[in-house]
Amino acid sequence: MCTNLLISVPSNPNQSPPDLTKTFVSARALEMPGVIEQSVYVMPSNQSWPLQAVNPIGAVKGWTTLQWTNRYGFVGIAPSGSNWKSLPTFNDGINSEGLSVGGLWLAPGTEYPPVGTQGNQVSFLDFPAWILGNFASVEDFQAALQTITVVGPPKTSPLYVPLHYIVTDSTGQSVVIEFIEGQTRVHKSTNGVLTNWPTYDWHQKNVKNYYNLTLFGSGTSTSGEGNPVGGGMVGLPGDSLSTSRFVKASLLSQGIGQLPVDGKGWLPAPGVFPTTPPPKTPPGFAGSEQTAVTVALQLTQICMGTPYGMLLQKVENSPATTGTPDTMPSSYTTTYGDYTMWTSVRDHTNRKYYFMSAFSGILTMIDLSALNFATTPAYPNAASIAIMPQGNAPWCADATKLLTPATGQEPLQNVG
Repeated sequence: MCTNLLISVPSNPNQSPPDLTKTFVSARALEMPGVIEQSVYVMPSNQSWPLQAVNPIGAVKGWTTLQWTNRYGFVGIAPSGSNWKSLPTFNDGINSEGLSVGGLWLAPGTEYPPVGTQGNQVSFLDFPAWILGNFASVEDFQAALQTITVVGPPKTSPLYVPLHYIVTDSTGQSVVIEFIEGQTRVHKSTNGVLTNWPTYDWHQKNVKNYYNLTLFGSGTSTSGEGNPVGGGMVGLPGDSLSTSRFVKASLLSQGIGQLPVDGKGWLPAPGVFPTTPPPKTPPGFAGSEQTAVTVALQLTQICMGTPYGMLLQKVENSPATTGTPDTMPSSYTTTYGDYTMWTSVRDHTNRKYYFMSAFSGILTMIDLSALNFATTPAYPNAASIAIMPQGNAPWCADATKLLTPATGQEPLQNVG
């Protein structure tokens, strides 16, 4: 289970004359059961594809017949370690031009064009890397998509992974790509929202059933009793089904985009400033970049952030060694199901990639503009950061030593 969404905010709020440029930020959560080793990789602009695995998986070798060298470098998340024999197969990322891709689960309906029957084949495992390495805009990607065939194994194969993809560029344009009945389907997305089954066209129709819901209310929590804050959203689905998450993400992500486009009266930059023109980030307030990233992260967690142990399963234990099935009652063990392994935030405007892992409260960022993708080590020496499990990285920020005493008090003891 996964949820993807997109928001935009004024890039420089409350300027005179108004600055109408926008900052576009997308985010997604990945929910799966079990433990999947995953890392964040930095791939250079001169990386050759398809990658040659250190320990090749025979059944995958040769799926991608097209060969290319990355035009753009990118940062993304891929399984690592023993899962894919050290071969990164990306399911999320953003490139140096601000174009991102996310792969989300789409079962049971995904059916890829078969391997070995088309020219210029690109394996569904290499598809995200092909997108990130070659294109700066959704328009260019769509044109090039007509020249390749994305292939994959049949549903009976142990290597079958049912995925659909969403691609978003620095202008906020998005498209969804699905593979149904062996055919490639491309849908324009107006809001950057994607979840899981059913197919995207079904979700677009279903969300219209909630036309009566609104984010606008007659008051706030300070307006007095008897005024239900958020009453316009009564009927908003609250469960974890993909259909419900699509509706939640579609409606809730609209709110921040309906604030004044010039940022006038906008929370991160309110009121009158001491200088003219005012500073881009007034003292004491979050700037548009910080606001966009944190709001996108919070929205994703609200729409589908599943803490470990919130969705459960019962697994039947091994049969008893004595007795018969008729005389020995079955016993079950409660175990965890899907949970949020990681959440990513992609800043398409400022070219930054943020991620937070399952058991850490720290949001980690990689600034793509600070990387030299022309000299970044190529695979298999590509730089990486473990995200699942996170290794020796801290899971919280210890602020004990940062505490300052009030005026007139004795300094705090040195702690640690």
